[in-house]
Amino acid sequence: MDYAAVFADLHRAAEALGGARLFTVTVQDNRAGLARRAYTSHPVEYPTSVAKPLQQDAWSRQVLVEGRTFVANTTPEFAVHFFDHAQINALGCESAVNIPLIAAGEVLGTINILDVEHHFTPARVAALETLIAARAGDLAAAMRAVPMGAGAFEARLARLRVRMVEAGVDLVALAPGAHLRWLTGFSPFADERPCLALVGHRGAGFLMPVLNADDVRQHSDWPFWTWADDAGPADALAEAIAALGPVAAVSLDEAMRADHALLLLEALPGARRSFAAETVGHLRLCKDATEIAALRENARIADLAQAALRAAIRPGVTERAVADAARAAFRAEGAVPEFTIIGTGTNGAFPHHHTGETVLAHGDAIVCDIGAKKDGYYSDITRMACCGALPEGYAEVHAVVNAAVEAALAAIRPGIRARDVDAAARAVITAAGYGDYFTHRTGHGVGQEIHEPPYITGVSDVILAPGMVFTVEPGIYLPGRFGIRLEEIAVVTETGCEILSTLSRAVHVA
Repeated sequence: MDYAAVFADLHRAAEALGGARLFTVTVQDNRAGLARRAYTSHPVEYPTSVAKPLQQDAWSRQVLVEGRTFVANTTPEFAVHFFDHAQINALGCESAVNIPLIAAGEVLGTINILDVEHHFTPARVAALETLIAARAGDLAAAMRAVPMGAGAFEARLARLRVRMVEAGVDLVALAPGAHLRWLTGFSPFADERPCLALVGHRGAGFLMPVLNADDVRQHSDWPFWTWADDAGPADALAEAIAALGPVAAVSLDEAMRADHALLLLEALPGARRSFAAETVGHLRLCKDATEIAALRENARIADLAQAALRAAIRPGVTERAVADAARAAFRAEGAVPEFTIIGTGTNGAFPHHHTGETVLAHGDAIVCDIGAKKDGYYSDITRMACCGALPEGYAEVHAVVNAAVEAALAAIRPGIRARDVDAAARAVITAAGYGDYFTHRTGHGVGQEIHEPPYITGVSDVILAPGMVFTVEPGIYLPGRFGIRLEEIAVVTETGCEILSTLSRAVHVA
């Protein structure tokens, strides 16, 4: 169906009723929560758009969700309510009427007419509503025919562009790594050659070494600005920046190589710079249902790996042999082992002990901190085991650490600060007299990276929100004796939290 022709015909009819400075049609995909401008009377000054998240402010909800006609003032004092306010005002628009198109009780989109201030009298609004109602069938079919690109990665790109406006950023520059994997679903090969994903408000593409371009094209339909070793990247980068538009502020991937960041900044003299933690990172903080499902599956596999390593514990075996049992269990489930910290006896007092050839002995307490990666997401779990009888004083310290975990989990809910979770765990350990032996933060975010925001530290003012995922892992480390750490992954819910592991935190005695 030629949906543009249907919208153009409506545009002509609306013009006959009294004209308009600007006429647009927005369509929406309610399941994906996306909307895009599919038709515009000014394709150069105010072009069609990529899909963006449905706006959730009270004014937008009136039209997009409730399906009520909305008449608005678009003069400068209302700038905070309009995504493209500067463009709207540049076209001489000072007021707007947004009329929803409803079919079978569902809002499919809106017809938006913008004009000079006070031009939308009740009679004119009524005439426009009558015009649209008379064409409702054809308009509904046209709106349903508009391609939305509503996949997970298109939706993330749409959310990023909204976030860029909120943060005052014109260009996001990402290196191969976690930010880019989250945004696009893949990460190109990374070496010393500059390879950057560049995202502007209306375009995105790759600065790409030519030797990798054909392979990456199998994963992305973004445009490429390629460069060869014998020419260098400067000209290709200049072409990319020119294509993406003026850049007054750039958001840089924190993990980008310093030489690549300097190359970009030198090509953008005077541009304000910030880190992608405020753009892509901000969006990654709260996981969606698909991400949480992947983390839950990884937690299930990690529980199996803990069971496997426990079966390998006995006097005379090495830390490495116990770790190998966990690694084999991960691989059997299709996960890639990332770390296996097995610290027996006094080695357990080193929080990040390097697993080695130390032999397990009767009476050793063993820290078992393991994690792997599957489908782009990580697991991370720590449990305790003992080889034979518990060491003297062990049971008391284990109970304190477990109580600290419980206190932290009980503190988790939307609206509190990350530091409050850390304080809850730390208070239990300090009250028991072991405060000096809890030497690290209470937790860290887990997702596309094993350590990512939010960090659960004593100085973090991050406000917890549903969908945030992080570890809770207090510990007590007694030099020359043993260490104890117990670790859960918690997902913030609307009312508290969910822990992903189903494995008891009780010490396993082998």
